[in-house]
Amino acid sequence: MGTAFKHKNFILAASFARRLLELPDMASERNADLRVKATKVLQKSEQMARNEHTLNYKENTTFYIDCKEFVPIYSEAESAKCSYCGSHYSESMKGMVCTTCTFSTVGVQTIGLVTGS
Repeated sequence: MGTAFKHKNFILAASFARRLLELPDMASERNADLRVKATKVLQKSEQMARNEHTLNYKENTTFYIDCKEFVPIYSEAESAKCSYCGSHYSESMKGMVCTTCTFSTVGVQTIGLVTGS
């Protein structure tokens, strides 16, 4: 929320602030400062109502983070997964060694740990 606001992506900042204010924990006293900040960001962002930068982010779509490129992989796109650590990758990483655990081959489905060929 704060980063989006500082970079003048006000529509995105307002969206993050709304989602933050909807959380059940925001009603507690320990989150009073954060609630005030989110409310201020929401009010100011709704006044400005524009985004300075275009981002590869769809607010209402489920996604995973590509663990090599650090970009979103949306649910409608094809992806490959490491069977050991569960990291997600684009299809181009299929058959390569996982960069997260450096232990398993991406895209190979197994049951448990398989040793040998």
